[in-house]
Amino acid sequence: MQASEKQEMKHMVKKDIKPNSKPNTEQSTEEKQGDGRWTLECLLYIPALVLLLLAGSRIFEPARLGHPEWINDRDVYVYSALQQPEDTIDLAVLGDSEAMVLLSPEMLEKETGISAYITGQSGQSSSESYYVLRELCKKQHPKVVIFEPDTLVDDSNERRELIEDFNTAAYHMFPVLRHHGCWKYMTGTETKSTVEHDRGFSVRDDVVPYEGGEYMLPTEKKAYIPPSSRRYFEKIVSLCEKQQTRLILVSAPAPSHFNFEKHNAIEKLAEEKGLTYMDLNLCYDETGIDFTTDMLDGGDHINLSGTQKVTKYLAGELLDHLQEAQEEK
Repeated sequence: MQASEKQEMKHMVKKDIKPNSKPNTEQSTEEKQGDGRWTLECLLYIPALVLLLLAGSRIFEPARLGHPEWINDRDVYVYSALQQPEDTIDLAVLGDSEAMVLLSPEMLEKETGISAYITGQSGQSSSESYYVLRELCKKQHPKVVIFEPDTLVDDSNERRELIEDFNTAAYHMFPVLRHHGCWKYMTGTETKSTVEHDRGFSVRDDVVPYEGGEYMLPTEKKAYIPPSSRRYFEKIVSLCEKQQTRLILVSAPAPSHFNFEKHNAIEKLAEEKGLTYMDLNLCYDETGIDFTTDMLDGGDHINLSGTQKVTKYLAGELLDHLQEAQEEK
């Protein structure tokens, strides 16, 4: 190839490169402008979404619409408690399904005159317990609150706890996220029957014995309490102090999943906060619980017979706490 041809080739390459540099610059500018428009759209979209969620929460509020039966089964007990007349609840019970069978409000009132309500939910997290209590205290001033602490040591990992905490906060801010299924009942697409209960107590008399043997084997080990659970538990403690409400911890008999490691963790937490802790898993003789007749599902929950025994055992203790709480005020 001759020198003149080589020079001509180089000149062509330079010409090819040079024109491309300007479009690249223009493309970068367009991308930046596009990013700016996208950011602006997002900023406008977020307030619109919030307004939409607030409006939906107003529309799809079963209690406001006069149809509490439309509330999903998991939240029935909580919403029922929130609809009670002002200052008619002396004792509130928080917790998961263990709390829902812990005591019989009807039997307790007959024995002691204490008006109790169970505000439990299946799988209720510590964050949910806090928000439930906060909502309850807007109309009620319970003298005593029982917290069934199974939720603190339910073997959940930290990631799951954080997701539950986020969901709980979102549901609290925007109830439509929890009640979005109400449109089915509003339009008549589906019907829903009323859930029967005794002031939050799930009345069940099935009998499935626990046959696993001794489960409360002494140890120095302690179960893990995730930081998020501990944080919301501390919020519950602070709220009770602000409301001048006495908080006590009560672990329900649950031989299939409770153990001494969980007992140790809860007991230490109670000591740190100066709270009373009653572990009914260590009170067989006092309560009279019989694993062959008083278990609902093989050891996870007590049945009606077991609840009646626990209620009778707790009655005197709760009456003492109630009187002490009144004297402190």
